[in-house]
Amino acid sequence: RYFSSGMKQRLKLVLAICSGSELLLLDEPTTNLDKQGVEWYLQLLERFGKDRLIIIASNVEVDYQICENIIAIQDFKS
Repeated sequence: RYFSSGMKQRLKLVLAICSGSELLLLDEPTTNLDKQGVEWYLQLLERFGKDRLIIIASNVEVDYQICENIIAIQDFKS
């Protein structure tokens, strides 16, 4: 209740990324994050994202810049 939208987003991200799941789905993960928050998110993924399948849905390039494979849905549009 007392958290800003950025703090709420950070809490959601840390709970998801630090979980023990083998599959992680993120939808626009840097929404409501400032520059420092985006850097923190990328560090969190690098540290806890190894050996997992991570799917990131976003139009913001920084959200998925660390991804090895990128599928652009627009490439498949007729």
